[in-house]
Amino acid sequence: MTPNALAPPHQLAGAWPVPPAGPPVLLALVPTTGPATGGNTVRLTGQNLRGAVSVSFGGTPATIVQWGLAGLPDDGWDQSASAVPGTEPPAWQGGHDGHGDGHTGDGRPGGDHPRPDTLVVIAPPHAPGTVLVTVTTPAGTSNPLPYTYLAPPPAPSAISPTSGPTTGGTPFTITGTNLAGVTGVLFNGVPATGVTATATSVTGITPGGAAGNAVVTLISPSGTTTVPGGFTYVTPPLPPTAVAIVPAVGPVTGGTPYIIIGTHLTGASVTFGSTPSTVLFINPAGTLLLGLTPAGPAAGGNVPVTVTGPGGSTTVPGGFTYFALPPIPAPTGIVPATGPAAGGTSFTITGSNLGGTVAVLFNGVPATGVTASATTVTGTTPAGAAGSATVTLVTTSGVVAVPGTFLYV
Repeated sequence: MTPNALAPPHQLAGAWPVPPAGPPVLLALVPTTGPATGGNTVRLTGQNLRGAVSVSFGGTPATIVQWGLAGLPDDGWDQSASAVPGTEPPAWQGGHDGHGDGHTGDGRPGGDHPRPDTLVVIAPPHAPGTVLVTVTTPAGTSNPLPYTYLAPPPAPSAISPTSGPTTGGTPFTITGTNLAGVTGVLFNGVPATGVTATATSVTGITPGGAAGNAVVTLISPSGTTTVPGGFTYVTPPLPPTAVAIVPAVGPVTGGTPYIIIGTHLTGASVTFGSTPSTVLFINPAGTLLLGLTPAGPAAGGNVPVTVTGPGGSTTVPGGFTYFALPPIPAPTGIVPATGPAAGGTSFTITGSNLGGTVAVLFNGVPATGVTASATTVTGTTPAGAAGSATVTLVTTSGVVAVPGTFLYV
């Protein structure tokens, strides 16, 4: 005889319980859910459950461990698993007073007011999902009632990233096992958005939260589980501000040292237009940033200067203006090539790209009355020592030597 086929209590003349009056009727299960591994007790309440020979959970037999009557001490006619079914006298046998219909010693609890019967069983294991529970007695099989097997509770192992801003909006991934049934994720009780789950991961977007560590909780039909370590909310850094850039102009070739004045510049990068700049130094207070301009547009012009830090971006008022350098002057010669040491000789230097000439030096001594055009530079020699003198043009593009020399005599 299996535990699922317990014999009905031994019937004695005039003893309780009386045989069932008809087929079994199930009224309730408590609880109505349990783990897929089984092993938990379930109490069945109904009519005519006495003499049950089997209890089925979706076709799988349960183990009957107790029969009884609902609402009475020790459930009336207890037939526990510790007793051998069919050998013990029923708990309700003549001689008990106060539970019957007023007849001392008849042993019938509520003879005129029958109470529901109860069965206590051990649920068998079953795949997650809802099954139908029925009771079978010699008089037939009961109506079914639903019972839901729950998947194992989620077992999260980690969350990535482990921190994010208090403003929320951080995409996260939780890894672990048994996660497919997760229906929600709470950060200190506040639900995340966009939650999706697979057997091994849960993804979503963090809600906003107060700075500090937050308890992260997974919600599933199998219960709630906390994620180890939780999630740390951090106050986001402030966005940078920029007041000015000095200087605000420079050649298209780049390489101009500059300073940006502002606040919250720590960790910032700088672009001129879309070209990144070289950042050389940021002071500890984050109020000064030193860098070198990148090359600019070949034709020159104004470009926006953008400062980007951990907390956001800002543009420098006025931007930066690139100017194109004039072509390098190319002198070809000087006439006359000789003159008195006392100076005062009028000269003409010929060549190309000479319009940017601002001075002419004779052995480092400037000439006077210098004027320049694209092809000529004229002026008057200064005094000099007898002998050959090097002649140099000083231009906006740099310093250029005139081929040959000027001879002082």
